[in-house]
Amino acid sequence: MANYEGSAGTVKIKSGSDALTAIASVRGWSMDITRDVVENTSMASGGVRTYKKGLQTYSGSMDIVYDDSENTIVSTALTPDTDDAVSVEFYSDSAVDATKFAGDVIITGYSVTASYDGLTEASVSFQGTGAITTASI
Repeated sequence: MANYEGSAGTVKIKSGSDALTAIASVRGWSMDITRDVVENTSMASGGVRTYKKGLQTYSGSMDIVYDDSENTIVSTALTPDTDDAVSVEFYSDSAVDATKFAGDVIITGYSVTASYDGLTEASVSFQGTGAITTASI
C-alpha cells in the first residue's frame, strides 16, 4: 500500500464547455462519501433490525489561496451562482499510482477570508450529483 503526500495533490475543474483546468493554488481538499441505509425489518426478523443499502452521495470542501490570475475560474465555476454542475477531479498525489476521484458537483458555499497576517483565502463547499468514480492515475 502506497502513502501519498498531500502537498502533491491537486484539483481540476471544468464548467460548461471549458477545458479541464487545474486550480494552482489549492491548499487542501476533503471529501465525505456516504451511503444511506433503508430499514427492512419485519415481524419475522426475530426482534432485530435489518437493513439494506440505500443511496450513495458525496460532499466536501476545498480551500484555495485567492489569486487574481484565477479570478475567472473562481468567479464562474466555484461560486454558488453557477446553475450548472461543475465537473471536478481530485488527485491525492501526482504519483502514477495515486488515486483520482472524479464527478460532478454543485457548489453550495463560497467564502473569502482575509486576515491581517495571512493570505486572502477562499473556502468552497460542494455537494456531489451523480456518481463519484475512483481510479488510479
